[in-house]
Amino acid sequence: MKNTLRLHEIAADLRGLVGEIGARMAGLSDDELLDVMAAIEAVGRVIGAAQVRVAGEVGVRSRSELGDEGLSRSQNFTSPVKLVAAVTGTSAHESKARLEVGRKLRGAVLLGGGEGPAPFPVVAQALDEGILAVETASVIVARCGELVMRGCSPDVVASAEQTLVDETVTGHLTTDQTSKLAIHLREVIDPDGAEPRDEVHQQQRSLTIAQASDGMIRGRFALTPEQGGVWLASIQAMQSPRVSDAQAGGPRFLSEEEFVAQTVTADIRTQAQKNADTVTELIARAAGAPDMPRINGSATTVNVHISLDDLEAGRGVGWIDGVDEPVPASAVAQMRCHSPISATLFGDRGEVLYQGKSKRLFTAAQNRALAARDGGCVWNGCDRPPSFCETHHVDEWVSDDHPPGRTDIDNGLLLCHFHHSHLHRSAWKLVMLRGVPHIVPPRWIDIEQTPIPTTRRRTHGPRREAA
Repeated sequence: MKNTLRLHEIAADLRGLVGEIGARMAGLSDDELLDVMAAIEAVGRVIGAAQVRVAGEVGVRSRSELGDEGLSRSQNFTSPVKLVAAVTGTSAHESKARLEVGRKLRGAVLLGGGEGPAPFPVVAQALDEGILAVETASVIVARCGELVMRGCSPDVVASAEQTLVDETVTGHLTTDQTSKLAIHLREVIDPDGAEPRDEVHQQQRSLTIAQASDGMIRGRFALTPEQGGVWLASIQAMQSPRVSDAQAGGPRFLSEEEFVAQTVTADIRTQAQKNADTVTELIARAAGAPDMPRINGSATTVNVHISLDDLEAGRGVGWIDGVDEPVPASAVAQMRCHSPISATLFGDRGEVLYQGKSKRLFTAAQNRALAARDGGCVWNGCDRPPSFCETHHVDEWVSDDHPPGRTDIDNGLLLCHFHHSHLHRSAWKLVMLRGVPHIVPPRWIDIEQTPIPTTRRRTHGPRREAA
């Protein structure tokens, strides 16, 4: 077929052209680079429109009423999605998306086998002309399709389609912007549609969680808009930046020691990692709230099993009830500082030697005193307030028979979850010198390991204490 041969020639020409562009990419000016990006996108839109059109035809020829005579089955594929994925090498998700858009842009198959009028001709034309991205076309078709399902008249749907295409093209809107506009327009046209959509959302909400083969706890969730609002607002509130040293009268210059401490221990977590830590912190804080349900009079408790030798030596692993993957001793040590865990200690022969006691945790009054003293996480440069901090035993608490650990305010200080975890897993140390928390850097930072006073005390300004 001549068209197919011509397409292969165009593909070869494009490969050569793209190779030339790549070879001189670094020499392009900013304007030239953006022009190239726009031109490539224009080509991509034309190709994308053709991909959708072809996929739509494959879908029609593979419709279920054709049975084994359908295209996908005749080619030994159980569905058109698998056929498209096999031919194109794309994922099942992408193949399904192309088929879906292609199907929605085609007219209904008539009894004689012909094709009826296109349901969204404005979108189809803009897509074929390359002025509308496939992703944007999918959004417009989806929102207009909802109006059709709600029984809106063809004139109303056509007007909404025209408006969305015009606003997108003339306003140079991104797909995300078009999506927001489409939702707003849908609500203006059909304000009564929110209730039935909410019923669907309520049925679709879910949360599944289980341990995967790699030891991680993995899951999937789907939230209703109001549930998502609670999650997003809570996460954003806990992750929002705060002005440091507001109590001390505003910004100030850092000392060399403080600069080193902040730079070396910078928060390098990805946003996804921060989200996971934040949701965990939210759940842990809620679990310890006074009005949470109690089991046998106790708050939510995580049971950890570890041998006494491993706990004292800071090595080995602990085992959490209900979780098959063990955790390192450093994680157990961190949890024992603050988390409501019950640690069961075992001897060399597996005999139970000691059960953890709740008195190792700092009381509410002690935590209030620490909040007044420390003002939040004591790590230099951290802005976490006291309400988001955990209490750390400076001299590690093990048991009454293993001094010097004590649950007293002169042996406790506040750390956010991130710095608490970092402290238990790194060479950095925290010590108390005459009631003032000090950070001790590792030898590779400071060979003398000079203690650095923390900077968030409210009772008096920071000062260097003699070791």
